[in-house]
Amino acid sequence: MNKFDGPKCPDYKQVSGKILEFLTKICNGTPLAQADARIHNVHYSLERLKIERLSGDLLPMDRCYINLAIVEWLGDNATRGGKGDTAQQSSPFSLLARLKVETPDKTIEVTLPTLFEPRKSQDGQKKQPSRILIRGRAGVGKTTLCKKIVHDFKYNNLWQGLFNRVLWVPLRNLKVEKRQSAGYNFRDLFYHEYFSQDLEGRELSEALWRALKDPKSGRTLFILDGFDEVSQGLGGDMSVFLEELLNQPNVIITARPNARLPPRLDPLDLELETIGFYPDQITAYIENTFTDRETIKEVQSFLQRHPLMQGLMRIPIQLDAFCYTWTGFPREGVPETMTAVYKAIEESLWKKDILKLQKKKDDQIKKASRKKIESFVEQELRFLECLAFLGFYDDVIDLDWELRNAISDRFESDLLLDKDLPCLSFLRTSDPSSNDQDRNYHFLHLTFQEYFAARYFIRQWKDKQQLNCLQLSRDNCNNMEPTTFLEKYKYNPRYDIFWRFVAGLLDADDMALDFFQMIEKEPRDLLGPTHQRLIMHCLSEVERKESNFTGLRARLENQLEQWLLFESDSTGNSELVYEMECSGQVLSNVLTQASESERTVLLESLSRRTAVPFNVIEVVSPWLTNRTSARQCAAILRILGNEHNNLPDKVLQSIAARLEDEDGDVQRAAIEALGGRADLPDQVLQSIVVRLEDKDADIRWEAIEGLRGRADLPDQVLQSIVARLEDKDGGVQRAAIVGLRGRADLPDQVLQSIIARLEHEDGEVRRAAIEGLRGRADLPDQVFQSIAARLEDEDRGVRRAAIEALRGRADLPNKVLQSIAARLEDKDRGVRRAAIKALRGRADLPNKVLQSIAARLEDKDRGVRRAAIEGLRGRADLPNKVLQSIVARLEDKDRRVREAVIEALRGRADLTDQVLKSIAARLEDENWSIRWAAVEALRGRADLPNKVLQSIAARLEDKDRGVRRAAIKALRGRADLPNKVLQSIAARLEHENGDVQQAAIEALLYQSALSLDVLIPHIRSFYDALLQKSFREHLYWYASERSFIGTNLGYISLTSEQHNVKEVVRKLLLEKGAANVNDGRRRLPSTLSC
Repeated sequence: MNKFDGPKCPDYKQVSGKILEFLTKICNGTPLAQADARIHNVHYSLERLKIERLSGDLLPMDRCYINLAIVEWLGDNATRGGKGDTAQQSSPFSLLARLKVETPDKTIEVTLPTLFEPRKSQDGQKKQPSRILIRGRAGVGKTTLCKKIVHDFKYNNLWQGLFNRVLWVPLRNLKVEKRQSAGYNFRDLFYHEYFSQDLEGRELSEALWRALKDPKSGRTLFILDGFDEVSQGLGGDMSVFLEELLNQPNVIITARPNARLPPRLDPLDLELETIGFYPDQITAYIENTFTDRETIKEVQSFLQRHPLMQGLMRIPIQLDAFCYTWTGFPREGVPETMTAVYKAIEESLWKKDILKLQKKKDDQIKKASRKKIESFVEQELRFLECLAFLGFYDDVIDLDWELRNAISDRFESDLLLDKDLPCLSFLRTSDPSSNDQDRNYHFLHLTFQEYFAARYFIRQWKDKQQLNCLQLSRDNCNNMEPTTFLEKYKYNPRYDIFWRFVAGLLDADDMALDFFQMIEKEPRDLLGPTHQRLIMHCLSEVERKESNFTGLRARLENQLEQWLLFESDSTGNSELVYEMECSGQVLSNVLTQASESERTVLLESLSRRTAVPFNVIEVVSPWLTNRTSARQCAAILRILGNEHNNLPDKVLQSIAARLEDEDGDVQRAAIEALGGRADLPDQVLQSIVVRLEDKDADIRWEAIEGLRGRADLPDQVLQSIVARLEDKDGGVQRAAIVGLRGRADLPDQVLQSIIARLEHEDGEVRRAAIEGLRGRADLPDQVFQSIAARLEDEDRGVRRAAIEALRGRADLPNKVLQSIAARLEDKDRGVRRAAIKALRGRADLPNKVLQSIAARLEDKDRGVRRAAIEGLRGRADLPNKVLQSIVARLEDKDRRVREAVIEALRGRADLTDQVLKSIAARLEDENWSIRWAAVEALRGRADLPNKVLQSIAARLEDKDRGVRRAAIKALRGRADLPNKVLQSIAARLEHENGDVQQAAIEALLYQSALSLDVLIPHIRSFYDALLQKSFREHLYWYASERSFIGTNLGYISLTSEQHNVKEVVRKLLLEKGAANVNDGRRRLPSTLSC
C-alpha cells in the first residue's frame, strides 16, 4: 500500500475497499455459513416463531404441547388407537370419535426428541426413519408444531447430531403467482423463501443449493408444511419441482387427514398424526391461564361434570377459546350444551373484533346484549355464515380468494375483504404477510365452520329462503329448500355435528319442535339405529326445559328406550347405550323398566363407557347392596370404577363391601374399581392389602393388580408385594414382578432382593427375577452380564427368560448376540424357538446367523420349524435358496408349519407364478387352517387368474365356517363380481352361523349396485343382517325417488325390474313385527314414524 500517494489516492481507495470486502467475507464465513446464519437469525427469530393466543397474549414455547401418535409404519397393521388413559374408548359414532380427539394409547405416542429414533418396521427389523408424514386436522397444531421444531432445533439443540440445518417451507407459497416460472428449482425456492431481501441473496441461495447436492456439506432436514394446500392446482414445472421437493431424503411433511399423496412419492418411513391434549396437559394449561385458584377449580369441576366438553378441550384452539370466554359466561351459570358454549365463545370474540374493526368503543359493547352485538357486525356475520356453509357444502376447508370473491359478489356487501377479514378472530390465514389474492383462510377449527354453516341454514329456514348451494369445484350452483336439504343429508355422517348445531341453535329460539318434526318425517332410515343416533345426538344439544317441544321429546326418548331394549334383547349387547350422548334420563328409565337379562346386558355395555351421568350412578349403586346376580354386580362395579371423581363415601363403602363377596368375579371387579383411585381411605386400601394373603390365587393376583402403579404405597405394602415373589402360584409371582417392574421408586433393598434371586436355587424364582428386571434402563452392567450368563442356565425356562429379557435391546454386545445365536442348537425346543424370536427382525444379523435360522427349517420340532419361518418372514434380503426352502415347507406334514409358510409368503411382491399356484393348491388342503391361510394369502392380489378366483368362490361351500368367512372377505374387495358369485354370497345369508352371515353382508356391501331380484329369495335374512350391522356401523336404508343403502360416506344403489323396493321392505317390517310378538321377543320398534 506504500506504493500509493496516500489515503486520498483513487487507486488506494479502490484496493483498500477490496481488501476490506475480503476481510468482511472472511469474518462472516463461507457463503453457506452466511446463508445458515441469515436463516437462523432473521427467519427463525423469536418474533417470527411466537405463538399468539386469542387473547393476544403469547404462549411460551415450554407450555406448547404438541402430541404425536403413530398411525403406522407404512404397510404395517398398526393403527392409531389403543386404550388411552382408561380401558374404555368412546363409541365410534360419538362426537369425540368424529373429531378424532380420543386419547390414544401412550405406547404409540412419539415425542419430538425421539422422532428419528430407530423403530420396528413391518418386517420386524429396526429402521431409523428419515421420511415422515404428520397428519392433523385444522386447529390441532400442525403449524405450531413446525414452529416448535424450528425453535427447539435453534435454541434447545434438538437433533443437532443428525442435521446441520432445518428448512421450514410453507408449501402454499409455491402457488404464489410470481413463482410460476419455467424451470423452477431449489435455488429459486431458497431465494424466494429466505433471501429475496438480501443484496447477496442470489449468492446465498446458490451456496445452499450446492450444499443440498453435496453430502459432505451436512444433512438438511426439510419441514414441508401444508401439503394439502398444494395437492391440487399446481401444474407444469412447479408440479415437477414439488415432486422433487417431497422426495428429498430427509423430510417431515405435514398435511390434513384427507390429503391424497402423489403416486410417484418415494416411500415414507413413518406416519404420525397430531392429536389433542392429554388430560394432564388440559389441567396444566388451565392452571397456567388463570391465576385465581377458585377459578381454576370451577373450570376443572365443570369439565369433569361434562365429559363431552372435556373431550372438546383436547383440541388446543378450543381450549384457548373456552378459557378466553370463561369470565364472560352468563351469571346464571356455564352453558350445559356444546352449542351454548359455542354461542358464548362467538359473542366473546365478536366483542373483541368490534374493537379491531373500529365499529364501537369498549364502553359501548361491555354491557351490550347479544342482539345488539350481532347488529354491530351484521354484514360480517352474514358473510361468515355464507362462507362457512358454502365451504362446508363443497367440502372445502381452505377458503381461497376465488371462493371469497364469489360469495362477496352474491352477498352484495360493503365489506372490504382484504381489510376486514384479518380482523376476524374466527378465521386464520396461512400467511398474514402475503397479498390478499395469494392468501387462504380457514376457520379456527372445523367445528366453528360447522357452527356458522348451521347459522346460515337457520337464517334461511326462518326467512323461508332457499339455500345457495354453490360448488365452485364443479362450477355448479343449485338452490335448495332447507327442508329438502334436511331430507337429503340428514343421515350423511359428514353433517352429524352440523345437525347438532342446528338443533341447539333452533332450541335457543324455541323452534326445536319444527326441526324434530321434520327429522321424523319420511323418508326415514328403514333399518332404524342410524335414525335413533341422529335423534340422540340432536337431543343432546336441546336443553331440558318446559316448552312446546316437551311432549315430542318425551315420545322421542320413549322410542329410543324401546330401541335400547330391542337391541339388548336381540343382540345380547347394546351399542346405543355406549354413546356418551345417550342421556341420563333415558338410561335411568330404561334400566328401571328392563327385565333382569336386559338389565345385565345394558349394565355390561355401560361399563365400557368412559363415564356415565351421575343420575345413573344414583340408580345403579343401591343395587350393589340389593345384589341380584354376580354378572350385574360386577358390571356395576366396573361402571363405578370408571368414575374417578366425586364418588360419595357411601358408594365407596358399598364397593369395599363387595371385597367380601362370595363370587370371585365380583371380588376382582371390586378390587379393580378401587385400584388406581387417589382418594381411597386407608381403611379401604388396607382391605385390598389383606387380599394379598387370600387363599384364592386369583384374588391375590387381583389385589396386586389393584395396588399396581400407586405412587403412595408405604414400604410395608411394597414388602408384602415382594413377599409374593415366593408365592406358590406362578401367576401370582408374575403379577408381583409386574407390579414391581418399572417402579422408579423401588427401594434399593427391594431391587437387590430381586437381583439376588438370579442365583436362587429354584429355577422358577430365577426366571421370575429375570422377568422382574426385564426392561429396566437403570441396570448396572454387572446385572446385565448376570442375565446374559443365564443363557447357559441348567433350567430351560430360565434360558428362555434370559433370551426374552435380552430380546429387542439395540445395545447388545456382539458376544451376547453370538450367545443367543448359539441357543439355536439348544437341546430344548422352547429355547430354540425363543432364540429365533430374539434374533428375528434384527437388521444387523450376519449371513452366518441367517443361515443358522434357515437351517432350523429342517428342525425335528414343528414349533421350531414354524418359528424359523416366522423369523425369516418379511426380510427383503432373503437369498433365493432360502426362499425356496420356505416354499418347500408347503409340503410339511404339520398344518401349522404350512400355515406359517403361507403367512410368510403373503404380500411378497416377488412371488413367481409357480409359487402362487402352490399356494392356490392349498385351497384344497385337508386341514381347514391351511385352506384359510391360503385364501388369506391370495386376498387382495390384483393379478389373480379367473381359475384361482373360482377356486376361492368354491370355498363359500367349505365345511369350515372360518374358511367360508375368509372366502367371502377375499371376494369382498372386488366390485366386479358376476351375478352367479353374488347369488352364492347371498345364499350364505341363510347360514346358521352369524359370522358367516356378517361376512356375506360385508361382501355384498362392497358392490356399487345390487339387484333386488338377486336378493329377493333371501330378503328377510338380508334385512336382519343389515339391521345387526347397523347397530355397530353407520349404515342406513333409504328409499325415496331412488333406493340405496348408505355406508358411511358411500352408498349402494338398489335396483329391481320386478319389485318396488320400499314396498318390499314395508311388507317385511310388518311381518317381522308380528313374528317377534309370536315368538315372545320384543317387537321391532317402528322405523316409519314416531
